[in-house]
Formats: sequence, C-alpha cells, structure tokens
Amino acid sequence: MKSTTRNTFFLVLIFALSACKNQIQEATLESNYYTQGNTNRSAAEWEPAKGTLVAWPLALPHKLLVELAKDNHLYTLVENDSIKKEAQQWYGKWGIEASQNTFIYVPRGIDFWWVRDWGPSAIFTPEGTMKLADANCLYVPPRAKWGCTDSLYSLFSDKQHETLESEIDDNTIVPLAKGLNLEVLNLPFINTGGNFITDGLGTAFSTCILPSENKFHQIPEAQYFKLNKALQGINSYHIVSNFEKMGIQHIDCFMKLLDEERILVAEPPVDHELYPVYENIVQNELKKLKTVYGRPYEILRLKTDRYEGEKLAAYSNSIIVNKTIYVPLFQIKADNIALQTWQKAMPGYTVKGFEFALKDEPFLAPGMQEQYSSGYGWKSGDALHCRTRAVWDNEMLFISVKRLSSKLAINDPLTVYATIIDYSKKGLVANSPTLYWRIKGEQNWKTESLKSADDDTHFHTTIPAKAPHKIIEYYISAASKSGNKETMPRTAPSGFYTVER
Repeated sequence: MKSTTRNTFFLVLIFALSACKNQIQEATLESNYYTQGNTNRSAAEWEPAKGTLVAWPLALPHKLLVELAKDNHLYTLVENDSIKKEAQQWYGKWGIEASQNTFIYVPRGIDFWWVRDWGPSAIFTPEGTMKLADANCLYVPPRAKWGCTDSLYSLFSDKQHETLESEIDDNTIVPLAKGLNLEVLNLPFINTGGNFITDGLGTAFSTCILPSENKFHQIPEAQYFKLNKALQGINSYHIVSNFEKMGIQHIDCFMKLLDEERILVAEPPVDHELYPVYENIVQNELKKLKTVYGRPYEILRLKTDRYEGEKLAAYSNSIIVNKTIYVPLFQIKADNIALQTWQKAMPGYTVKGFEFALKDEPFLAPGMQEQYSSGYGWKSGDALHCRTRAVWDNEMLFISVKRLSSKLAINDPLTVYATIIDYSKKGLVANSPTLYWRIKGEQNWKTESLKSADDDTHFHTTIPAKAPHKIIEYYISAASKSGNKETMPRTAPSGFYTVER
C-alpha cells in the first residue's frame, strides 16, 4: 500500500514538474515573439507608410509640405473643388508635382487642421486586412489640471464641463477611407490621436485625461480598456499622469515611443516648475513598466527649454514617416540640441527641423493669425505631430525584433528573435529572412538564415561570434513576394543594433 502511494506521489510530481516546465517554456516563447493570433493589431508610427496626411487650407510650414512630398507622398484633404484648385496653384509654385500628391474630399470640421486628433489610426485584422479606426470625435479635446479626477474644461473657455461640438470631424473618416480605398472599423469611444501611442505589439500609452474624457461621455474606464483590447488589440494599456499645469495633456507633447523598447521623454530645465512633474512620471511610473518582451524600457531624455516665457518647446511632437523624422523648432538655442538628440537616438534616419514664423509663410489658412497671435505657428501643446498623420501601407511587411541586451556575459547565447508578418498575403520570399552581423570595425556583413519557429510568423537565429570583449553589430532583413523588402532597424545597414560581450 505504501509503495503504491509512493509511486502515485512521484507520478503526480512528475506531471506537475512537466506542466510547470511547459508553462515556463510557453512564457519564454511569448516573451520572445509577438503573436497577433485572432486579435486586431494597431500599427505603430514607425511602421511602413505610403505617405503623410495633411489638411488644406494649410496650417503647416510650406517647406514641410515640400519635404513630405519629396520624401514619400502627400495626401491632402480638401473640402471642395475650389479649395483643391487653390492648393494645386500653391503646390505648383512650390514645386510639388501632381504625382507627389493625392487629393481626398472630406467635410471640414472645427478640428480640421489637427488631423492627428480626429484622424484614423491603422488597425490590422487577424485576416491581414488594414482598416481605418473611426473613433468618436463629437467634441473638441478638453483641458484638465494635474489630477486624474480633476474637472474637464473646454479648450476655448474656463467653464467646467463645457463641450464644443465637432460633429463634422466625426463624419470625416468614412469619406477619407473611401478616398484611400480602405475599410472602416468603428471604435465606439474617444481615442484622440495626440493622446494615444502604441508600440504596434499590443501596448499603448495615454495620459489620464483620456479615460476621464471617455468617462465624461458615458464610457466607464473598465469598458474603455475592454473595448481597446477587443477592437485595437491593446493588451497592456499604460495610463500615465497628466503633465501640464492646465492643458489638453496630449502625451505626444511629453514623450515618444521610438520602437518597442525605447521611450524618448522631454526633460525641462531643472529650475522650471514642470521639472519635478516630469521626473516623477519618469522615475515612479515609466521606469516601473515592462516592454512586450518582459524587460524595462530604455528611457532616453530630450532636453527642452523655455520659449515665450515659461512655455516648453515640444520637440517630442515630431512625426516619424518611414526613414525620416520631422521635428518642430522654436527659434531657441535648444533647437540644435533637440536635432542632435533625435539623430543620436535614431541612427540612419534623416532628421529635419522646421521653424514656423507666420510672417515667412506665403500662404496661411484663414484664422491662423488669430489662433497663433504670437506670430509663431508651433505651441507647447500643438506642433508638427498634431497636424500630420501617416497613411500606412496596407500591404506592409511588418518586422519586430527582440534585440539582444546591450551587454551580455561571454557565455550567454546571442540568439535573436523576430516576428515577421506579410500583410500582402503573397508570402515571404524563400530563405529571405536573414540576420546580418559583423564585429565593430569590420566592413563586410556576415549572414545567418533565420529559422522558422512554432508559428509561421516567428523566426530566430544565433550569431556565431566567438571572440569575447567585442561589440557586435546586427540587423534583420526579409522580403515578400509582393516586392516589399524590409529591415529592422528600418534604416539598416546605416542603422543597426549592437551588443557587447
């Protein structure tokens, strides 16, 4: 009897250990890859894009439009034929050719300039179809103070809970989608673009004014998160504290996701009243978060400074479109430091800065002079990112890489994991997923084929470097039968990852 009991005990123990081992393996597997599975996926800003969305009449520097058209493609929103003709005339004067721009007819609402806020994000379904997210945009974004439970104020008055309707903006996504030949996915909640950023892997960030805004419009916080998970594929939603004394609290004026594991956060001068506020968020909130790959975020700082009194230059309010970064400048000494910081943080990218003195512009939308009475077109809470938005590639070749830690022990394996999704649905070119690597100082790249893992979107390989105390540079490349070829980092081989061992 005792022997039988003992045998039974050991069998149970073996099964328990086996189950535990399988759970550990599954957890490890999940932390190495992204799996879309049967959920939607919201695209990150740095993913492959066809071009950039802007609105006419123009509330942007004309030199920015020239660069956006030259670097990729413009998608210009116009209300009617008369407005389109006006834009065409100015585009002709500025050297923007017809082939560099696509006009799309949409109604002109009160927030028309701010295509970031009312405009659509890109959501990929499990079947691989990209849709434009049509969130509720019935009211102009409100302002709030520090507290997450503080009252909401209208953008244009000091009355609590006053709302300024923008129903026309709410009706803009459907004609926009028609102009882009895309489907629409309805989001039954407020999802203001300047206050929603995602890593493309199911993680999102907002300040706490966004759930407060939804709560005010009858979407409780729990329901808001549930809807985000169901419709946008957001499994990990990080709500950070408001950072302005009083403002719209849009997170794109405070921080920027550079990729899946790095955050660029503004850093005010130490004697500015917002310095301790920013530092508290960084030290007590952001540094406690984990990436989708289970590691702390690498937090980089973007020094900012005063302009027009105590206002802070919003250098994080920049847009990344493919291999170029467009940065607002404020005509202060900190401009050069900001450009250098962006360039150091994003090797291989072209970084372009843009001033916006209204007196220097050949054309401005009616109302610009009144809206920006200081004579300058950028504000601390309203700059370049606010008035532009990517038009993502609906057939993109998506790649995410779990980078090696920056420094590893000599005996640690140099295994690199990648998730590759071909949204063209034409399939990857055989043997195209490849890892390129070299020892720092070498000119030529060595190659290692990526091996398919448990899922047809999961790949891995190990860098066979043996020499210790060396810095290894590497990147990943893949090609689709659609003709798309992508690398990660996207600027490779000019930009690459590094690991020291």
